[in-house]
Amino acid sequence: MSGGRNLMPFPQQRALEDAEFGRGLVPTRIFPLLLPVWQVEVKAAVTEGRPYELIDRYLERGIAEGGLGTTAELAGFFALDAPLVDRALRFLDAIGHITVREGRLSLTELGYRSQRDEVCYVIEREDRRKLYFDGFLSRPLSRPHYDARVVTLLRPHEVNAATGYPSFKMLWAATGFRREALAELASHADRHRYNLPARIEQAQSVGEELVHLPLYVVRALDRRRQVRHLAYSQAGDLADPDLSELCERSPEIRGVLDREELAARPDVQERHVSAWLRGKDLGRFQPERLAHGGWQVTLTADVVEPAGSVPLSMLGSFAVLSSCLLRIACDDEETRRRALLTRLDAYLTGHLRATAADVEVRVDRVARQLGFTADTKSVQKMASEGGWAELAKRFSDLRDG
Repeated sequence: MSGGRNLMPFPQQRALEDAEFGRGLVPTRIFPLLLPVWQVEVKAAVTEGRPYELIDRYLERGIAEGGLGTTAELAGFFALDAPLVDRALRFLDAIGHITVREGRLSLTELGYRSQRDEVCYVIEREDRRKLYFDGFLSRPLSRPHYDARVVTLLRPHEVNAATGYPSFKMLWAATGFRREALAELASHADRHRYNLPARIEQAQSVGEELVHLPLYVVRALDRRRQVRHLAYSQAGDLADPDLSELCERSPEIRGVLDREELAARPDVQERHVSAWLRGKDLGRFQPERLAHGGWQVTLTADVVEPAGSVPLSMLGSFAVLSSCLLRIACDDEETRRRALLTRLDAYLTGHLRATAADVEVRVDRVARQLGFTADTKSVQKMASEGGWAELAKRFSDLRDG
């Protein structure tokens, strides 16, 4: 179960490196999966939130807090033209924020709630929209998964072997969409994070379609040697907390991953590791089985570019095999130092707006991958002594603010 570069915008190694060097876990496998997702067209009465126009917000405050109850009183208090105030009040009446009681203006419940939250809420009747729920627990997906420029939700006929995605294992939902999930939307916390409107009532499903979301799922061990699963989607190269929790909670997903792990016996893994080394002309190197069950090979400088064929980018990272992971180490400090500086130079080039704190975190992480303990000051010195003058200057400028 390797490959998958056609579907994911980043390589599997990036997810593995995040799991180990960003989260302190020990990755042992990575699984490219296609997660079933319910695409549900929902009909509901919804309340949307948007920023206030300045005049509208203060007119409402004048009514709620200042006891101002007429157009003339509001215009006089805020030193505004009466026609301007009247036009604004007509708009606030149209969106259900104000009403007239005994000849004086007052806020409706919606208006008071808008003032309290500092968000202009507007009720839209019979709104229709598509919402996404995972195929196992029927929980809503987070907002980034609605960006069609980034995320690809595939229909079943689009993911057979002929389309070029055979390395991704398709998961199937054993049950239908849980309709109760729609009623639960009304009280869902952290609404903005899940692309939900400010309020949703009387939600009904108009249509449901099962699509699939590409994922990398990393199997890893924590410090107590407990198995963890981290899920990475197209939405970003950091583990998604909701999808990771789903992979750990869903017995269907855990069952698939456990069966894959049981099939990867040590003798099978050793054959795959040896075959990979021979295929890369590295057969003279002896792989080592690590205490947690993974594998590592330690290379010499002569097989690393430019003298050899192994890319610098592989040092401190992983080769992803069908039954296991192979860590790629190097016994030559100078080669690892060159890899460190090359990787940090690429990071700074691609992240021009990175803060000093961001860079410090990246330096620590990449250094640990390559067997060093370093910070920006020591890396600046390393770059200067190694002839990387431009990189040294960039670190100096960053540290000087």
